[in-house]
Amino acid sequence: MLRVVMCTLLLAFLPASGFAAALDLSKPEDNLSAYLKMRGSLDGKDVVTWWSGQVFAAIPDERPKLLFGFEGMNVARMEQLEDGSWRMLSREYAVYKDPGSGQILEHWLNPWTGATLKVFDVQNDPVNQQLGGGPRADDEAPRLLPLRQMGDDVILGFDVPLAYQNPIQPDQHPESSTGPLYVGSEHFGFYARKTELDDPTIQSAPIAIAWFREGPWLPWMQMGDHAGLLIYSGYGKKLLGGVDELPQPFHDYLMQHAPQYLTAPREWSQPNATSWTVYKRQVLDAEPAPVNEAAGGKAE
Repeated sequence: MLRVVMCTLLLAFLPASGFAAALDLSKPEDNLSAYLKMRGSLDGKDVVTWWSGQVFAAIPDERPKLLFGFEGMNVARMEQLEDGSWRMLSREYAVYKDPGSGQILEHWLNPWTGATLKVFDVQNDPVNQQLGGGPRADDEAPRLLPLRQMGDDVILGFDVPLAYQNPIQPDQHPESSTGPLYVGSEHFGFYARKTELDDPTIQSAPIAIAWFREGPWLPWMQMGDHAGLLIYSGYGKKLLGGVDELPQPFHDYLMQHAPQYLTAPREWSQPNATSWTVYKRQVLDAEPAPVNEAAGGKAE
């Protein structure tokens, strides 16, 4: 899944002023150009990236347990600003699936608590990135994405360790929160062909992707401080034909439940969304306030 944390890796690139026929990945301009073609399209058209995989529960001293399948997509477009820098405007949606039947889950029986819970889809909007531009100190070397060329293969891989204040705090929502801090990590791999990145007639290069993540229980699982975490293992690709190439059941689900996720955002906005912030806003903050009997039965 292509989460907001990628932004931390994409800092202080030089503006891309042109796209040479043969890119030198050690040069900031070419390095950024390669990423733009891998992740999006130079012509500003919407680009769809699809992924699928499995989610495991890892509990101390137990064999990891397969909980869900998952399937997701991100739709993004690149836009170049007047100063030569770029922005990626995107949003993403993902569903959890029964690992046996492959059906999209609406409800899930928690095997640890016995509760049947409503599944909350991943619905992150926006997931934006700022690419390039901005001042640098005179002695500061340009920063490059770790693009590695091996023959005609170009590989971009990076790891993102995370620790920040949990948007869902345990003193307010003990069942939905795993603690004061969100602690986890994400691990990305993008794979492209150098000849396709070099080709000036190709605006959006085909890519394959791999994605791994470890993180806390999802808030809708209502696991509280139960020991353990989730491990995600995923793979996918860019769909050069756009949303029409999405697997039909997933495409139909999006058309019915979230059609806005089939096109990229047209306007820049911040902050980026995560499953935690969206769940808090849509579910927890929307719950009715508890009744204070001492106040005559009025909601607090």
